[in-house]
Amino acid sequence: MKRLLVITSALALAACALPALAADQAKPATGSQCFRMSQIRGHTKADDRTLYFSVGLRDVYRLDMSGACLAGTTTSDPLIMEPFGGTDLICRPIDLNLKVKLGNVGASPCIIKEITKLTPDQIAALPPKVKP
Repeated sequence: MKRLLVITSALALAACALPALAADQAKPATGSQCFRMSQIRGHTKADDRTLYFSVGLRDVYRLDMSGACLAGTTTSDPLIMEPFGGTDLICRPIDLNLKVKLGNVGASPCIIKEITKLTPDQIAALPPKVKP
C-alpha cells in the first residue's frame, strides 16, 4: 500500500510538471531573435560548423552546427531549407531543417545547435569574406 502511494504521488507530481515543461519548450525565443525564412537574402560559410545568414535589410544571424556538416562545401553550394511546424518563423534551432546540396551526390544534413542574432558591432567585426 505504501509503495502504491509513493508511485501515485510521483505520477501526480510528474503530471503537474509536464504542462509547464511543454509550455516552456513550445514558447518561442524573444521576438528579436526570430526571423522569417522568406526574408533570408544570402548566406556565407565561416567554417565547417558555422553559417551566417543575412536577413531583411540589415540583420545577420549566425547558425552554429553540432557537427561538421559544412565540411567540403562552399558558400555557393545551395542550401535546402524547410521550416518545421508549418510556419516560416524561425526562432529556435528545431524550427529549421537545413541541408547543403553537394553536387549530384545528394545533400548533407545539418543539426543546428544554436541560432544567434548578431549585434551591429558583431556584424561590423566580421571578416569581409564571411559577411553575408
